[in-house]
Amino acid sequence: MSDWDALLGAALVGTGRRAVPGDVLAGVVEPGSLAVEAAEAGVLASAAVLATYRKAGWLPPTWRGEPPAPAEPDQRPECSATAAQLLELLLDRGVRVDGGNEMLAGQWLRACVAAGRRPPVRLLVPLLQLATLDQGLRDDVRAAAGPRGAWLAERNRRWAWATATDVGADVAERFATATKADRLALLTALRRTDPAFARELVERTWASEQAATRAALLDALGTGLSDSDEEFLESALDDRAATVRAAAAALLDRLPRSRRAARMAERIRTLTRGDGTVELPTELDAAARRDGITDQREPGHGPRASWLVQLAGSAPLPPLPDLRGAPEELVAGWTKAALRQRDTAWLAALAEANPSPELLAALPPELATPIVAVRPTVDARYAGLLAACPGPWPASFSADVVERLRDVRTDRVLTAAYGALTERLDPAALPKVEGWLAETSHDKRARRRMLRGLAHALTIRRTIQQEFT
Repeated sequence: MSDWDALLGAALVGTGRRAVPGDVLAGVVEPGSLAVEAAEAGVLASAAVLATYRKAGWLPPTWRGEPPAPAEPDQRPECSATAAQLLELLLDRGVRVDGGNEMLAGQWLRACVAAGRRPPVRLLVPLLQLATLDQGLRDDVRAAAGPRGAWLAERNRRWAWATATDVGADVAERFATATKADRLALLTALRRTDPAFARELVERTWASEQAATRAALLDALGTGLSDSDEEFLESALDDRAATVRAAAAALLDRLPRSRRAARMAERIRTLTRGDGTVELPTELDAAARRDGITDQREPGHGPRASWLVQLAGSAPLPPLPDLRGAPEELVAGWTKAALRQRDTAWLAALAEANPSPELLAALPPELATPIVAVRPTVDARYAGLLAACPGPWPASFSADVVERLRDVRTDRVLTAAYGALTERLDPAALPKVEGWLAETSHDKRARRRMLRGLAHALTIRRTIQQEFT
């Protein structure tokens, strides 16, 4: 019997029935150094000492598996020490920025990748943890972390989104047998590298999938969508589930060269009079309903007008007309089609005629910023357009924005546009912001607080810019 068993036995049956050997701690402590009066106390004290002794001498089991292969080498040079320190401060909240540090961390990662550099290895785990919580950062973290980040992700299921997609012999089996979330993640990743193979995997299991899964798989096919997907999507228009048919129609809306788009254009042609005006549809036949035209009302339009809006929104865009004299229903439909098909010329023409946040957000900064710059009034509408205007903004536009906002008496516009200013304002505008802050009265506490936060964000973004150029 071991010393530990002797102690355990005495504790279980009681010291009155079983005495503890006097040498139970021999070799562990000096004889007589554990001074206790009662036998019960002696058992507890001896157990405490012996347990600590056993724990300190514990040997881990021998590893009998094969060690994992090391990560593939990352040939990119590591970023500068200053850049690394800044990223570390953003990740551990050593510095705080209004609206959250994630925005600046994302800009840091994109600048790092664009410069052909990588973050230090010690920050890969914090980056993976951050992007696990904030899905909007996942593409940036995946690109910046490189092969070492993918290697780490293979050892933590929560980081599965960052693993490298292995298109091996077992990928079909994994797609067929994994959980729904893992299947969708695998499908989305495959669509980035081999969209045709990814679609083939969907087709293999399509007949046995539940309706909710079929609809989700179609949504995932939106990544890497091209005309080669048309035949499969066309067949999905006949699916027995309405959700699946709607998902297929939504993807076909983005393919202006599809047969469905041609059918929509033909329907509009039959409604067009000789003078160029367009009649409203009188009814929907079965073929139109199969193509996804529904009775859902479009905002501000009646039933028949809503059908025309849907037709125009799913047809190929015509050559740019004079939008000022075009029917309202067609303009609404063309707007939908331009957004779905990402037609830059159409988006710019529509935004110039009637700017909206949705249109501006779909344009590149070099086309969106001039449209905002000529807005005559700095009001709530201006703030909404400014918030939607994509960045980074040019230095001249940034300086003009600061000057225009300085003349506004209330803080309402500044508050509405504040998030966009911290994220997209060119760091060259920092002196103007600092001058604005210096000239702002101390009794305007809310405005001063926003300006200090804006100056802080611009200072950090300027440092990022300097470290990666």
